[in-house]
Amino acid sequence: MKILVIRPSPTGEELVYNLNKIGISSWHFSLFDFYPSFSPISLSKKINELYQSKVILVFSKKAIYYTNLYLKSNNLQWPLHAKYYAIGKSTALFLFNYIKKKLFFLKKKKTVRIY
Repeated sequence: MKILVIRPSPTGEELVYNLNKIGISSWHFSLFDFYPSFSPISLSKKINELYQSKVILVFSKKAIYYTNLYLKSNNLQWPLHAKYYAIGKSTALFLFNYIKKKLFFLKKKKTVRIY
């Protein structure tokens, strides 16, 4: 049996490499990849919407990383007036490194067994 890793590149390939290295047969198939955009129509046209947002949902560390690169290279900061919601604790902690304010994230629900 092989493990299918669908994590985006390049972290998906790194995971497969490490799994194969320890003897766990696996292969990588990414549905999407993250790379910085060099297009002028990327975040630059959406920056006003970012600053007008009351709520910002964050789904991935890569999105945080590349958004922060854009903001930093344009001498901008993350909006502080918005409420931030992250999917997962590790994503929230990653974002906290950049915005230093209270974040909301989903906590894993407890599994209840009925006997």
